[in-house]
Amino acid sequence: MFADLNREHYGVETYLPMRNWAAERGMIKRALDEYGAELLHEAFTQIFREYRPNEQYPILTAGFAISYRLNTVMPRLLADRQRQERAKQTPDNSGMTAEELAEWL
Repeated sequence: MFADLNREHYGVETYLPMRNWAAERGMIKRALDEYGAELLHEAFTQIFREYRPNEQYPILTAGFAISYRLNTVMPRLLADRQRQERAKQTPDNSGMTAEELAEWL
């Protein structure tokens, strides 16, 4: 995924992991276990939108994203999810007619 996104966003053909392949796979596995694939994919998409490459760091690695960016993006995503869940659980009085609602108020 990161190789494809780096190619798409930054035009970089060669992807190299932050430390080594085994370390990066371990980081990804731990993040997947903690947050799940859907939420992690959403976080990585957000991180790619926010990341600005520079001469010293021309690509975004999974290791960097997990180690240094996930802790800023994930709280926002989790808060959004909680708001969405609360909105679903809040009754919207859609079963009432306008007259019933007016009387109730």
